[in-house]
Amino acid sequence: MKRAFALFAAGVLAAMLQGAAASFIPARFLPDLGLLLVIALALSWRSTVGGLALAGALGYVADLFSGSLFGQHALLRVLSYSVARLASRHLSLRGPLPRAAFAALLTVANAGGTVALTAFFGGSGGWPPLSSLLPHALVNALVAPLVVEVTERLLNLLGDEDAGRRLLRLEPRKL
Repeated sequence: MKRAFALFAAGVLAAMLQGAAASFIPARFLPDLGLLLVIALALSWRSTVGGLALAGALGYVADLFSGSLFGQHALLRVLSYSVARLASRHLSLRGPLPRAAFAALLTVANAGGTVALTAFFGGSGGWPPLSSLLPHALVNALVAPLVVEVTERLLNLLGDEDAGRRLLRLEPRKL
């Protein structure tokens, strides 16, 4: 419970820092710390149900701070967590380069999800220009390994000795 609260507090703090930095730094050069924290949760926290709940809660915080459609970020964070969790089971996302590439791809997918939800609910707009999307994906890719590392260290500090390490399923031999 204290790990979930600490990660939620870290997510709220990250959203506040991102909002404060947005007045000084253009949005395309600002990492999406909420999305990166959700990716880090999917890669390092064992409880899938707890991770989904935390991803949804962090999405609602992003909805409150951004003023977007209520529930939009929550849905996208839950979907991002699910995709990252599934990808971590089938792909090796252990090093900084795979984590960075995955974060860049998920950033582009998240932008597509935002556009699709906005269009579905009658909003105007379209895909962000590549001059905004590509730098944003690159910045997220550069910051993603650091966010995953900090999240794993926070989980270790709070008592999860096996943060970032999946359990290896050992099955007995069949004769």
